[in-house]
Amino acid sequence: MTKYWHLFLISFKHSWSNKANLSGQLVFLFILLFIYNRLWVVIAADSSTSNLNQTFIWYLLFAEMIILSNPKIDRVLFDDIRSGTMAYYINKPISFFFMRYIEAVGNMSVSFLILGGFGTPITILFTGHPPFEWWQFPIIFTMCYISSCINIIMYTAVGMCSLWLASIRTLAMAIERLAFTLGGAIFPLSIYPEWFINIAQWTPFYSFYYLTVKLVYDFSFANLFQAICLNTFWILLIGFFINIAYHKLTKRINVYGG
Repeated sequence: MTKYWHLFLISFKHSWSNKANLSGQLVFLFILLFIYNRLWVVIAADSSTSNLNQTFIWYLLFAEMIILSNPKIDRVLFDDIRSGTMAYYINKPISFFFMRYIEAVGNMSVSFLILGGFGTPITILFTGHPPFEWWQFPIIFTMCYISSCINIIMYTAVGMCSLWLASIRTLAMAIERLAFTLGGAIFPLSIYPEWFINIAQWTPFYSFYYLTVKLVYDFSFANLFQAICLNTFWILLIGFFINIAYHKLTKRINVYGG
């Protein structure tokens, strides 16, 4: 575990030093919050619901913290597998999969904390009091951080598909689009028709994104428990796929030499 902790620290420090990338994320987040803040203010003015802006801007902040902090581990794994770099680590006293995963978590942690530290006061400025109690904030923040870690696992599975696909860019792009629609990464699924929600419930995006971020405006321990249970189920399912792909990959390297 000491090795993985040092990998996390190295990755964290390296990501922290990349000021250009972090600045770009902050600018993009501010633009999103500003645009959608104006949008919901206008919509709320024409409706009987006065707290639309307060609810959905906080929802957007936490959803974008998960989306924007994604370190694109799928591309790293694709390059490792296609270039044969993985074969170099296969007999080392460290798991190749956990090495890349911990590195990705280190990168994600920096972006997640910076986006949260920047976005929270901006959102308070736009909306005032949040739709949750402040004692609930650490729970919501932690759940969203865990969802970001789970998001990395999902994109790890995408990267493992390099075993069968010549390019994973299309697949990764499809996953991102599904996260925005079926996961409600921009708009909560509660505003969609019932039939659409029923479809989304059968996908991992529903728990990774919507159920977790929904705690912002509909916090309850029942919803928290549901999110934890569904997230655990999808972690086990995706982890099972990754385990099969990893063993298939290592077998191929051992038999064919890379």
